[in-house]
Amino acid sequence: MSDVTLPAGIPVWPDTLPLPRIEGYGLAPQSNAVRTDIDAGAARMRLRSTSTVYRVRAEWRFSQEAFAVFDAWWMHVLNQGVLWFAMPLAGGLGVQAVQSRFIAPWDTELLPGNRWQVKAQLEVQEFPRLTADETQVAAVLGPDAIALGQRLHTWLNQSMPAADYW
Repeated sequence: MSDVTLPAGIPVWPDTLPLPRIEGYGLAPQSNAVRTDIDAGAARMRLRSTSTVYRVRAEWRFSQEAFAVFDAWWMHVLNQGVLWFAMPLAGGLGVQAVQSRFIAPWDTELLPGNRWQVKAQLEVQEFPRLTADETQVAAVLGPDAIALGQRLHTWLNQSMPAADYW
């Protein structure tokens, strides 16, 4: 599986704040394709970049105190949301740290019990995904091959005693 390498020194989502709720969470890859219409025949398409940027819909519920931390972190650490930061988000390979940034300022609603609902859209540089080889194996053996491969990797690299064959 391809891991996402995060730049050193970027801010990290505070451990004291919850991750986005499942309700309202969603991913949408942004198009990298450039389309050129041709007078005769099919249009031509090419990619601008090999990386994919995703738009993420996120929603949190904060206590009054947690909302104060979130608001101050967004203002002071992220410079009103313009800086990239590392945050665990759910993707096809589970919850993993990805490089994120707020697309626009977030929106809030005060709920009963002095709780805050915060909605925002994030952009994410890349989500970890299967490699081309893993995709071919999973296409033939099915999605369960992914879990089997992870268990086999763990068994070989963490459970087996190191052998001095070399």
